[in-house]
Amino acid sequence: MDKITSLRNSFIRYLIPCCVICAAGIIVIEALSIYLQNWYAAKYLETFGLLIESYTIKSSPEDSLIYRLFFYARVLLIPLWSVCCLLFTAKAFYRREIKAPVDVLTQASERILNDDLDFTVEFGSPNELGKLCCSFENMRKNLYDSNYRLWKSLEERKRLNAAFAHDLRTPVTVLKGYAELTAQFDGKLSPEKQTEILEKMSGQVSRLEHYIEKMNGIHKLEDIIPEPGSFTFGSLCTQLEENGRLICGDTKFAFSANGNPEELLCTDMELVMQVFMNLVSNAQRYAANRVESVVALTGDAFSVTVSDDGSGFSAEALRKAWQPFYRADNENDKEHFGLGLYICLLLCRKAGGSMTIENNESGGGKVTAHFSKNISENR
Repeated sequence: MDKITSLRNSFIRYLIPCCVICAAGIIVIEALSIYLQNWYAAKYLETFGLLIESYTIKSSPEDSLIYRLFFYARVLLIPLWSVCCLLFTAKAFYRREIKAPVDVLTQASERILNDDLDFTVEFGSPNELGKLCCSFENMRKNLYDSNYRLWKSLEERKRLNAAFAHDLRTPVTVLKGYAELTAQFDGKLSPEKQTEILEKMSGQVSRLEHYIEKMNGIHKLEDIIPEPGSFTFGSLCTQLEENGRLICGDTKFAFSANGNPEELLCTDMELVMQVFMNLVSNAQRYAANRVESVVALTGDAFSVTVSDDGSGFSAEALRKAWQPFYRADNENDKEHFGLGLYICLLLCRKAGGSMTIENNESGGGKVTAHFSKNISENR
């Protein structure tokens, strides 16, 4: 609203036509009353032959009263007509200028009290109440935006907590595998082997501590910041293979690497390991007998491919598997959050790469994660 018109000015706009109509009615009443008086007097004189010049009425009280009724009618009808015009004007003014915006504000207040903000407060009159409706609409928009931001924040926290719980499962599975491996030998392991297993378990615990510290300082998954480190391609493959076998077992897991083991990589190994362990865990859940992983160096990037011999991705899953909390209709695992591939894609992008999902020609699902060899050059 560029210009505000006060209610007083609005009432004057209603009052002007009211005065015109009222004056016109008074004129009509006055003229009609005089006409009827003259008509009655002329009829009476014509009937009784009285003098017209003097208008002396020598009649019964009944005849004199009829004549005077026209005068009394004028005296009564003029103020009555004026009052009716004022009442009608006041009613029209109240209904259009006051009641309408008050009803709009009342309905808006009730909807806001019921936490329903998906509406608009509209009233086009350019007066104080129209301005109040406009202010109310601005307040509704601010409430809506505030609630939306709060909802987004809660959703991000929910997704972050679910991702945190999801990603903790795989390192715990690895630790459980080391513990079961130690229990199988029933104390017959050599001191060197025990030391090696304890070092690997200690490494997994350190990874957990580092991951928990990193997740504790962020408010959403998109806030994860990679921490590049320098390591060889061979050392990465060794860790990937060890973790893959602990998750799936020696007989079910197959691993191969294509590339120079001595080539240096500058990326966040924690992100790469997290993606790999998520992919292997997903593949192991759907595989029938075999999970296969291939790591390859290609120019300025390297890729990690994990495939299984299960039923593969459905047409819907190929379209929606990236979405957070997506689960197939036939998914019965209540511990499956539907966040694995979404987290992997996000972490790949953080590491300067991407992901692709497809089905093997022989059946089963196949997911390839691409990473940049040098994050610092791609950020």
